[in-house]
Amino acid sequence: MLVRLTLASVKARKLMAGLTVFSIAVSMFVLFSVEHLRGEVRQNFERAVSGVDLIVGARTSQLNLLLFSVFHVGSPSSNISWNEYLTLADAKSVKWAIPISLGDSHQGFPVVGTTDQYFTHFRYGNKNAVDFALGHAFTQPRDMVLGATVAQKLGYQLGQEIVLAHGTGKVSFTHHNQFPFIAVGVLEATGTPIDQSVFVPIESIDAMHSISGTRTISRHSSEPINSDIHEDDHAQHSVIDSNLQLSAVYLGLTNKISTLQVQRVINTDQQAPMSAILPGVALAELWNLMKGVETSLSLVSSLILFAAMLGMLTMLLASIHERQREIAVLRALGANAFLIVLMIECEAIFLALSGCIIGYLMTNICIWLSADYVQTQYGLLLSPLGYSDAVLQYVLLGLGLAMILALVPAVSAYRRALSNGLSAK
Repeated sequence: MLVRLTLASVKARKLMAGLTVFSIAVSMFVLFSVEHLRGEVRQNFERAVSGVDLIVGARTSQLNLLLFSVFHVGSPSSNISWNEYLTLADAKSVKWAIPISLGDSHQGFPVVGTTDQYFTHFRYGNKNAVDFALGHAFTQPRDMVLGATVAQKLGYQLGQEIVLAHGTGKVSFTHHNQFPFIAVGVLEATGTPIDQSVFVPIESIDAMHSISGTRTISRHSSEPINSDIHEDDHAQHSVIDSNLQLSAVYLGLTNKISTLQVQRVINTDQQAPMSAILPGVALAELWNLMKGVETSLSLVSSLILFAAMLGMLTMLLASIHERQREIAVLRALGANAFLIVLMIECEAIFLALSGCIIGYLMTNICIWLSADYVQTQYGLLLSPLGYSDAVLQYVLLGLGLAMILALVPAVSAYRRALSNGLSAK
């Protein structure tokens, strides 16, 4: 009976009820979307590197080393030499070592100089291997492998001839025209910075920057190189004979238990000043820095939900005047105070629950429509919004607010019914 009364009451004010449900649905859509995007961004960050025990680079903060070596954001304060890399790779505790060299770009996409071990040992996500959608890894000095986003956005196919540009800016006045590369492989989409990277043999980085055909390497500046100020990049380089310079090295250890010991040995080596970081610890530090932003987003979303609930309260209060006779009749038929309050509460819960369900559906529809675009433009993989503790908490928050705020019109309706009785005004 109570359910029928509630549904009949909502149906009698379907326009106002519909607008209220819509405003709650939009608020829940914002709340769910912010929470889901926050989680997806965090997962995409965390899935960027997996199976790498240590990342080694020149002395710098662990956050800076993580950002430029994994996410290609920023630049190294200094480089490490090829001989230092060989020392690390030859250590007994090291199972494999992947060198990377950064500093060049193609159409704004970062170029990563590395070895074919990158495609063999590097892992992302839940220790997923880097697979090829087309072609294979580089075997010749002028071979190149494209990330999925690079190939898709630029429309490149296998056999495409590509010239790299110096610096990390999207527009560069200095191109390495003398050393073009040929695309021989395209990687599967990973939802990580790999998709937006171009991979070339690390020895080709050396050759590309060589001077007069000698085996020399140009050290990239530690500062970001913009095209507008980069008139003669090679003139700014210091030339180091027979000494390939690396931005960082990924290490896989033979014994995971010795990770902290190896890290301490590298960090305390006075002859080769380098920093070794644990990727998981550095990511935790990164998210601690982002915690304030996450809290602010959640707070803004909650305020939007609260505003929508105030709209529902306004609608219920406005309807009380129209419902005086209805409530008086119910009182005359024997309805007690508790039933009157319960009916108003049920109506508020019905409106809030309908808004939550529609908001949940709106979020998933939006994800379904925009997932491909977001992955292509921003390299962010979006999964459907499923059940989670956060979703349940937000639904309970919406229902709780509705129940609390609905007490105001419920008590008001009861008092007015008592004072006015059945007499019409």
